[in-house]
Amino acid sequence: MPIRGLLALFLLLPACATERAPAPVSDPARREVLQELERYYADFSARDWKAYAGHFWPGASLTTVWQPPGETAPRVSTSTVSEFIAQAPQGPDSKPIFEERMVSAEVRHYGNLAHAWAHYTARFGDSAQVATWKGIDAFTLMRHDGRWRIVALAYTDEE
Repeated sequence: MPIRGLLALFLLLPACATERAPAPVSDPARREVLQELERYYADFSARDWKAYAGHFWPGASLTTVWQPPGETAPRVSTSTVSEFIAQAPQGPDSKPIFEERMVSAEVRHYGNLAHAWAHYTARFGDSAQVATWKGIDAFTLMRHDGRWRIVALAYTDEE
């Protein structure tokens, strides 16, 4: 390799390998994002759909891989918040017990943009049978006018 190539590689490697450290717990923006996520899970578990919708910016999306009844294979399913809420009677509202609780979250932010990977536990069912599982929610949030709200949410079960 010519010396210029080695020099360029030597100069570029540190920039490529550098990773920003996670924001410390005392970081105000990180605290704000975590508080927003706690409210999100509380409103979702309460099935307060008006409050739930308020956690999202207009045009936000929810995305997962799902196998609809009658289909032979799973597919990527994306919906708007209003479409998600319209399906709630067949999902979270279909049983008396529904709850998602955040266990932990990894938050990174820069300016008015934040990403959070939240690990959660879920319960769903009735007095005869309650299913439980763990999942991951990957949030993209934007802050505007002093408020963090969700731009996009992708989610999956932990395997």
